[in-house]
Amino acid sequence: MWRSGLARHTVDFKSLLFLLAFAACTSSEPPPADSATPTAAPVVDIVLSELAAPPAELSTVGSSVPFACDEPIYVAQTGWTVDAPVLADPHADTLGAVPAPSQVHVGWSGDPSTSMTMIWRTDSDTYATHLQIGVDDAYGTTLAGSSFLLGTDLLDGRVHEVRVCGLQPGTTWHYRVGAEGAWSPDYTFTTAPPPGSTEPFVFGVAGDSRGSPTTWQSILAGMASHGVEFRLFTGDAVVMGSRVSEWDDWYDAGAGYIESVPTIAANGNHEGLAQPYFALAALPGNEEWFSFDYGNVHFASWNDTVANTNDWATQATWLTEDLAATTQPWKIVFHHKPAYSGCRPNGEDANVRTYFVPVAEAGGVQLDLAGHNHNYERSVPLAGGLEVAQTDGITYVVTAGGGAPLYDNNQGLSYTAVSVETQHYVIGVVEGNRLTMTAYDLGGNVLDTYTLSP
Repeated sequence: MWRSGLARHTVDFKSLLFLLAFAACTSSEPPPADSATPTAAPVVDIVLSELAAPPAELSTVGSSVPFACDEPIYVAQTGWTVDAPVLADPHADTLGAVPAPSQVHVGWSGDPSTSMTMIWRTDSDTYATHLQIGVDDAYGTTLAGSSFLLGTDLLDGRVHEVRVCGLQPGTTWHYRVGAEGAWSPDYTFTTAPPPGSTEPFVFGVAGDSRGSPTTWQSILAGMASHGVEFRLFTGDAVVMGSRVSEWDDWYDAGAGYIESVPTIAANGNHEGLAQPYFALAALPGNEEWFSFDYGNVHFASWNDTVANTNDWATQATWLTEDLAATTQPWKIVFHHKPAYSGCRPNGEDANVRTYFVPVAEAGGVQLDLAGHNHNYERSVPLAGGLEVAQTDGITYVVTAGGGAPLYDNNQGLSYTAVSVETQHYVIGVVEGNRLTMTAYDLGGNVLDTYTLSP
């Protein structure tokens, strides 16, 4: 979900003007509420101030409210940095013709150990945006969030979002979303262990599913069989990021998996920084470049398909400061275009090599995960383009076999350790000072496995 004054997107004037005009009409005067409100649990409405107020004054929710987050929610935009962000429509007890929540999924807008964001879809006329949450299915607390229209077609419906903060780390929570008369089923998620914890955990990695939601569904099932606690996605989920129907296919394919386990994605060139990408995702920071800690690992992601060339230097500065600030022993970066790859036709990205590789090397990164080149590749450990001992360099992995057409994968380059042209996913297991990464094909066969030390 888009953040004010931070995310930069490709310019689409018609979409931007429509969204600004429509939200200006609807956000300040939501449909009248009827008299029926949930009574089974205390209701905490996130109160949003008028659109004319400056961003610093938008939130009136304090940290004393159980599980409520302070940050307001804005309409996801397509375009450039918006000087006057538009607040999303606050909850109102209004149900449209199709109010049942669909494509319910979770993500991280903040600390994975203490927060979670829930996003779902309804028809355009449903403004009811409630979340009920607790340690069991009796819940105990109801929060109200915000919503806005997806895209520029009323038939694309409405996106709803509620953010939850102040949760206990390492705890399983029950939740449901919607409103009285239109609740989702009960779902669960588990918060991350506290930052710095050496408790073992499992995560998945995949990328480039564009054009094949059925392959993406198979990958989700494969990852689930390993008990992943979250998924990293290296970009290019769909062919055209502005096409809502493709996102429908992608999120529909995730049913049964995305309601409980977050997918944290890097922007790909096929997302195009389009409004549906940001509208349907819950990512940290400005959602283009960001970082988070999970246990004793620091993960950082950058956007290597920029709308503004100044963003290369801006991101390099950000990454330098971000890596310098972390005290975690493990540092993993993920993004879309690879710095090192023997795959054609795309090959290696010069801007990633120029702006990010020196920063990652100086910052002590051990593992770089990328997509874009539709195959599986792993390099030998590299520093300055030369092979070094594992603990002295970065291992570069391309994992882009999520369903897109495969590419010619092996150019016989000296730094290539493994190269396989097949659809696949990767499982990472972190056990203190040991990281084991294993690549699997869709049949569950091992393609590659290796172990790293910090």
